[in-house]
Amino acid sequence: AAGGAAAGGGGGGAGAGGGGGSAQSAQSAPAAQVEVDANKLAAKALRAKMRGDTAEYERLQAQADAAAAAAPPAPPPAAAPSGGGGGGGRGTNVEVLVPEGSVGMLIGKGGSTILAMEKESQARIRLLSEPDAETGERIVLLRGEEDAVDRAQALIEERLSEAAEREARGGKGRGGKKLKRRRPDRARPAAVEMVPEFDAATGQLKVVERRVEASEAAGGRGGGSESDGEEALSTRRPKRVQRFDKGSGERTKYFRDDDAGASLSSLYEEARRGAGKTIDDHYADNVARAGRKYKGPASADDEYDNDGGVEMHESRLSRKSDAKRKQAEASQQAAAERRQGALEQTAEKRFNERKHLVVALGEHVYLRLQDKAPIGLGHCVIEPIEHVPSHVEAAEEVATEARNFQKCLVRMFAARGAQLVFLEQHLRLGSAGLPSRDTMAIECIPLPARDAAAAPGYFKKAILECDEEWSQHKKIYDTGGCVRGTVPAGFSYFAVSFALQAGYAHVVENEAEWNTDFGRETVEGLIEFDGAGIPLKRRPPLPFEEMRSRVVDFGKAFEPYDWTQQLS
Repeated sequence: AAGGAAAGGGGGGAGAGGGGGSAQSAQSAPAAQVEVDANKLAAKALRAKMRGDTAEYERLQAQADAAAAAAPPAPPPAAAPSGGGGGGGRGTNVEVLVPEGSVGMLIGKGGSTILAMEKESQARIRLLSEPDAETGERIVLLRGEEDAVDRAQALIEERLSEAAEREARGGKGRGGKKLKRRRPDRARPAAVEMVPEFDAATGQLKVVERRVEASEAAGGRGGGSESDGEEALSTRRPKRVQRFDKGSGERTKYFRDDDAGASLSSLYEEARRGAGKTIDDHYADNVARAGRKYKGPASADDEYDNDGGVEMHESRLSRKSDAKRKQAEASQQAAAERRQGALEQTAEKRFNERKHLVVALGEHVYLRLQDKAPIGLGHCVIEPIEHVPSHVEAAEEVATEARNFQKCLVRMFAARGAQLVFLEQHLRLGSAGLPSRDTMAIECIPLPARDAAAAPGYFKKAILECDEEWSQHKKIYDTGGCVRGTVPAGFSYFAVSFALQAGYAHVVENEAEWNTDFGRETVEGLIEFDGAGIPLKRRPPLPFEEMRSRVVDFGKAFEPYDWTQQLS
């Protein structure tokens, strides 16, 4: 009987428990009903606002607020179970940036390395496919408890440090630095918006939640990036280019960017600024990067007949993704603009220091007297206004004006019974081994008729005996009076012209051993100048008043032959 009573009591307890469950359901039902009524009233208020009925909107909105306030508070959410499962709970989300070259080492063969780190740290490690937009590094997402995320980051840093030590010992690998850490919500925050949406089933408007990405939200507020409206650049590397037709087997293209559609004017401006590289520059760059792995073509024909030989002459940027190529091109353009700006400042400073010596001024070139130990009263210099490295690399309009000045000077001194010798020297490197900032300068030295007749043979003998005995180029080149078209751009050279009728050029191979006063010393030895043998830097400059008087006298003598008077 006692057992039965106990059983009955147990049954009663069960019944009470069941009754308790029914009471809980009865209590939650009104709360759900109040929440539904509040949502309906809010939807009706929104429709009234869209119709423009302000009074109806305020009435319905007040009822919706009252219904929402009358609803009982929601029960607190149940705590998530802790531990296990590689950070399956609602823990911490952290992003770390890893170099692109270390991704394969972190994943391991078949994902073994990253799985082992997940098991040891109890955190979830995921590698995102898209790199970071600012740094270009790969994003690794760490998810789990705080201590688990810290252990996972420590394991990744340890792997990178081991790879750096192997690289220092002669192996392969990258890394070994402290990883950058950030919160994903700070990197790519998302927003939730309440927007009205038309329900086709009921024919009514309803308020729904819509998740908006950070970039879309910023664009909606007017904070879009400067590339709005343009197609996003791909971050994937381009596929291998097909250089031969599959059907006929004939070659259809050489380089990947053959069909890029660049105009002739843009290519000309790029070459004029010196921003673009030739295929020889790309070849030297690729060979230097390959190092001992590069064995060279098996034959001369393999250099262009095979894809491997052609790829060695192709820019490395063409093998990168569109995003990385665009970033590299923007960086190169910014660097070129900075260099050009520095050269323009140097040219402006140089002109301001010598403007008191100017005799005639053209649109691109000017004529001035030589102030550094001039050889005679008519010793003058033709220089460009802007920075131009040499006569060979000068633009067509600059070369034309320089030629006009030379013709006028030849006529002027021919009327006096003298002949001119034009000297030009271009060295690519400065005194410190850096690219030289010296501009084009053509020295014009008048010689008496007797000395002018002996000048070609005297210079030819001097050029053949100068510089090193063994060289890659010929000792002397016959220019026919103009060095343009004889010496290619990018070479250091010395050129001499005799009244624009004949001339010689010499390619300077060893700039460190080259005598920068070679042309002046040759002329001084020819005419037996009084200051011959004294270095140009040690000669005292002429007084300012004397130079000013010479400029006035030379300007009056040059005025009948001055071609720049036609510009006005």
